[in-house]
Amino acid sequence: MIPYLREFWRRRAFAIELSRFADKAEYLDSKLGKVWLVLNPLLLAMVYFLLVTVIRSGASKTSGLSTLAHILIELFTFYFASNCINGGALSITAGGRLILNQAFPRALLPLSSAISAFWAFLPTLPVYALVVLVGKLFFPHTQIPGLSFTYLWAPFIIACVGITGFGLGLLFATMNVYFRDTNKLLSYITRIWLYSSPVLWRPEILHGWHRIFLFINPLGPTLSATSEVWISGKAPTLAEIIGCLTWAALAVLIGGYFFISRERDFAVRI
Repeated sequence: MIPYLREFWRRRAFAIELSRFADKAEYLDSKLGKVWLVLNPLLLAMVYFLLVTVIRSGASKTSGLSTLAHILIELFTFYFASNCINGGALSITAGGRLILNQAFPRALLPLSSAISAFWAFLPTLPVYALVVLVGKLFFPHTQIPGLSFTYLWAPFIIACVGITGFGLGLLFATMNVYFRDTNKLLSYITRIWLYSSPVLWRPEILHGWHRIFLFINPLGPTLSATSEVWISGKAPTLAEIIGCLTWAALAVLIGGYFFISRERDFAVRI
């Protein structure tokens, strides 16, 4: 493992350059280009906001803005993890020519997908900030906090989301090599996962022993911590911090074990 990790770190520039190439290729024939990085989740958030508002039979202006802000930041964060996982799942089968012609740690391919997901996530943060700033100008009594030191927790949460997504990407990338239907099944898993995560609903609605559902969800603690920081203006609780670190470590260890232990079979099965 030590030589593998040393080579993995030494070749990290390969993953970064591969990510840049993939980003340019993906939006080469698109008129709007990288605007879709922000436009797609933003439009989806608007759809979910309207759906939630209708289900709740309307909401006050201030609570409506708080609900919109919650859905925006949680959906942006969830899609960051989802893009890490989905991109990682396809990275090995899509990179067949590289695997057959180059010698390198194959884990760099899911890492490249995670880097691409991170660069796609970054532009969504200014969009969220703009929506909140405009909303607070028109509705100054909204409960959404202004600029505060609690936002210093954001890099920690983002790092935990990325590491968890990368680890799960390693796991699903291995499964996709052996079972090519994994990617199709993953789209349904992701959709169910979205509805069962605190994205369209606030984590505060869970009380007592029901809060265990937050912590058995790999993204539950990070999404709950996201709500604490961005919506409530509070630091994450100790349980949320431990949950974030635990799931990040478990995802990398379990995903890394399955991936590296079967890496030598990839060239044969692709």
